[in-house]
Amino acid sequence: MNSSQKSLDSEIIKELMVIKHRYLLKIPFLLFLYIFAVSITIYFQQIFGIYGYFASLPLYLLAGASLHGICLFTHEGVHGTLHTNKWINDFIGSLTGYIVLQTMAGYRVLHLKHHKYLNIEGDPGLLKTYFKSNKYIIAMMEWGYFLFGYIAFLSIIPYKGFKKGTKIDRLLITLDIVIIILFVWLSLSLLPLDLLLHGWLIPMIFVHFMMNIRGMSQHLMLEDHHDPYKGARTIVAHPIVDFFLCNENYHIEHHLYPTVPWYNLKKVHKIIKNNLNNNNSTIIFSFREFILQFFNKTVNTIKA
Repeated sequence: MNSSQKSLDSEIIKELMVIKHRYLLKIPFLLFLYIFAVSITIYFQQIFGIYGYFASLPLYLLAGASLHGICLFTHEGVHGTLHTNKWINDFIGSLTGYIVLQTMAGYRVLHLKHHKYLNIEGDPGLLKTYFKSNKYIIAMMEWGYFLFGYIAFLSIIPYKGFKKGTKIDRLLITLDIVIIILFVWLSLSLLPLDLLLHGWLIPMIFVHFMMNIRGMSQHLMLEDHHDPYKGARTIVAHPIVDFFLCNENYHIEHHLYPTVPWYNLKKVHKIIKNNLNNNNSTIIFSFREFILQFFNKTVNTIKA
């Protein structure tokens, strides 16, 4: 690539960093999908009784995918790509995290360190930092992440964030926890048990595994590389998957340009496609492909 082309691409990417507030309309749209799915689910329970659980499986999936999509705006808030006004950005980012019991303040402390220290000492998500020499323990930890990751992170993120953060971070994490506790208390006090079960608890099972698989897919099996071109993975998935993941599966692009909002990551992918190929970056085309690679890694670890 010649210098003029590089300069042009740089200018285009700079334009892609501009925040456009209209994309916040995706939040109420996802909320509409969530309410729609939950409403039909409650209706199915009344009509089909116990068989309503089976009839509602696609609706649980839709409700979970919608909740997961909404909470990804917390990630955007961490990078300041939701709104040009910092207070509004942080408010929206925090609010979209509360619905899945996530503290944006704690997540911000750890996530920004993850970007700075990708796959090297200081990266809070790097398992080999804690178990450097035992591949079997690391394999067990990876399966723990796969099965129980998000449940564990609900306590780990605020704890680690509080420990590593500044005084202001600690204050904000404390405020987040108080609001989350209040949110849970009000939900348990005011909402019918059926609505909590079918409208939140069961969809959260899907959210849990979506969180775990998405998180693992971003860097697992690439931990030896600090360079984002080799230390992260992009998954060029079905457009529906891209929609509910807010393009976070374009993860190499995100690490290279963390201030590019979610809605422009696919455009970045097209611009830097030659660079991705030249660097032998890891690009796959489905989450199923990643899960199979993960299973094979475990088998090979046991055999070795």
